[in-house]
Amino acid sequence: MIDLRGSDPRPLPDGLAIPAEDWHQTPTSVRSQFLALLKRVAALEARVHRDSSHSSRPPSTDAPANKHQRRMQAAERRKPGAQPGHPAHQQVRLEPTSSVSLLPDACACGHREFAEVTLSHTHQVIELPGMRPEVTHWMLYQGPCLACGTRCKASLPAEYARGYGPRLTGCMGAMAGIVGASRSAVQDLCASGFSIALRKGALQNMVDRVSEAIGPHDTASGEVARTSWVNDVDETSWLLPGDRQWLWGMATPAVAYFQLHPHRSTAACTQLMHD
Repeated sequence: MIDLRGSDPRPLPDGLAIPAEDWHQTPTSVRSQFLALLKRVAALEARVHRDSSHSSRPPSTDAPANKHQRRMQAAERRKPGAQPGHPAHQQVRLEPTSSVSLLPDACACGHREFAEVTLSHTHQVIELPGMRPEVTHWMLYQGPCLACGTRCKASLPAEYARGYGPRLTGCMGAMAGIVGASRSAVQDLCASGFSIALRKGALQNMVDRVSEAIGPHDTASGEVARTSWVNDVDETSWLLPGDRQWLWGMATPAVAYFQLHPHRSTAACTQLMHD
């Protein structure tokens, strides 16, 4: 029998259910194209099965099924709760606002008098104060001028013109921005925890005020980060209503600076570092 594969410049790949005689009778140009397509299919299959665990792709590009499987595997490897050998984390003892002294219980012999009592243990109980909002009504009066009769009205101080104080505004901004709670969730918290009924429009105005107030600090953080010799730069997808953008971050030992950009590209990274 003649060895057709030994002298063939386009030998039959292993694992294909094609007779050697049929392969030998196929024109060389067709065989070349067929082998090129096989290589392309293999490369595409390798790309489909890539994820962040064994490639340079970020975790945000992993398929949801792969993320769930890795989380399940990690949960199976580690039991819930504190792990063996971890450092202890004790509750910090705070300065008390009140104290209650408890004397020893009656002795088993029936006596209730003791020669000397010493403190054996302090049990700390932490509770939030009653959340009742501070509400101030500014009564603005008006009246006619005695000299000319013009009706004059009182002027409200500019810092109280918004109707919501700085502590409440900052708290709402932190809940909606740092915590990332929805506007409805923040509304529910205000109603149940603070006894304050807020409209979504008023809540959004407070969030906008917080954003405006921290704007100069955000700009200063970017300037510090851009002048640093070493930066850690990364990005992740960031979902907005009806749109997906990319949250770019640049961190140094001193500051962390973030920017939203519609693209995950070299231009976006350049803008982050040199804007």
